[in-house]
Amino acid sequence: MILKLSWKNIWRNKTRSGVILGAIAIGLFAGTYTTAFMNGWMIGTVNDEVNTNMSHFQIRDTAFAANNDVNAFFNKSAIKKQKLEELNIRASYRLNINGMLSSANSAVGVRANGVNPEEEMMISTVWQTVPDTMGYFLDAELCAKLGKNINTTQQRSPIVISQKTATKLKVRLGSKIVLSFQDAVGEMQTMSFRVCGVFHTSNTGFDEGNVFVRYDDLLPVTALPDGAAHVAALRIISEDFTKAENLRAYYTNDQQILKKISLIAPEIKALFPDYEVKTWEEISPMLAMSLGWTDVMAVVVLGIFLLALAFGIINTMLMAVLERTRELGMLRAIGMSRRKVFYMIMLETVFLTLVGSIAGIIIATAVIIPSLHSGIDLTPLMGDTFEDFGYSSIIYPIINAEMFVEIIFLVIAAGILSAIYPARKALKLNPLEAIRNN
Repeated sequence: MILKLSWKNIWRNKTRSGVILGAIAIGLFAGTYTTAFMNGWMIGTVNDEVNTNMSHFQIRDTAFAANNDVNAFFNKSAIKKQKLEELNIRASYRLNINGMLSSANSAVGVRANGVNPEEEMMISTVWQTVPDTMGYFLDAELCAKLGKNINTTQQRSPIVISQKTATKLKVRLGSKIVLSFQDAVGEMQTMSFRVCGVFHTSNTGFDEGNVFVRYDDLLPVTALPDGAAHVAALRIISEDFTKAENLRAYYTNDQQILKKISLIAPEIKALFPDYEVKTWEEISPMLAMSLGWTDVMAVVVLGIFLLALAFGIINTMLMAVLERTRELGMLRAIGMSRRKVFYMIMLETVFLTLVGSIAGIIIATAVIIPSLHSGIDLTPLMGDTFEDFGYSSIIYPIINAEMFVEIIFLVIAAGILSAIYPARKALKLNPLEAIRNN
């Protein structure tokens, strides 16, 4: 009876209820959309960093981790591949050489990543950021066919550079560039490369500081022994990886794997006690902390919206109580207990809040869904400003069940708290005086 009565009481004054329901719906729409936007922004940033640069784990020699010494290497054979495969982990072995990349027009300092293309494509998504019109990822045969201006009789090693680097060096696909660096015995070496691909990620700092060459092309010039590597980038590969038709979508949605990394980290570190093994969170603690604060900030944002709405709800329910003084007095006079009156006012407020909130969530979801795959492009507003700080200019909002549970919980809490004062006001009414005065 109390439930039915509370529900009917909401619609007795449709205009007033409609106004507060609209306010709640707009507030929850803004809060839900903002939360999804923030989650997508931060989780997207973490994914971009993990997928392009850090990977899930990195194994390094301790001396290399301290000062990037070219002689601080380990041998690939020291990595227990079978143990890693049992844990569904794949590895990409990289040579990291700091040097100067120069063209006929300019020169820039870069880190040359010597990689095996097949291994790297299982670990990193840099190859996916090379547009179809901007070449290939370290494919020597395709590189030789890129343009008519390329002399195929002069086969040079392929190199993949970023759009930022290409602009600085004033080069394009097929251009010749030279890498100069100091090898393991202190001698200066120069290598001639042909630009076979141009990539563009969401991190300007990464783009400006990294180029990719073939491991087999770089190793003979470094004076390092066969099988030497400076970094082993490890990635947990789930069963869905082999089934994924779109690897970009797979890499974007492997959030459950990120949560498992800290659980298996001790086991990975125990396999390699003589080397430095770090998770992506340890490599970039600031990024990990920012991700950890995402859920907290989402609750804070929703709390602020609901706090502002709470004042409107209190005002509406207080007006409803004062307008129904005679009615409430009559209910008390015919035997309705104070507790039932209290519950009735509380339920009215909770129903009002829930209806408005559900409407707001539905609207927000309808607006968010189209942008889940297409993203929200901030470039027209901010250009590439966000990329200069390592953030993508295209945000893919994220909605999940946990977020909706948090919203519903906060809505119910806000409704209960907002109802306390109007309900207490109703309890203070004297039945006889209420009937007599009205």
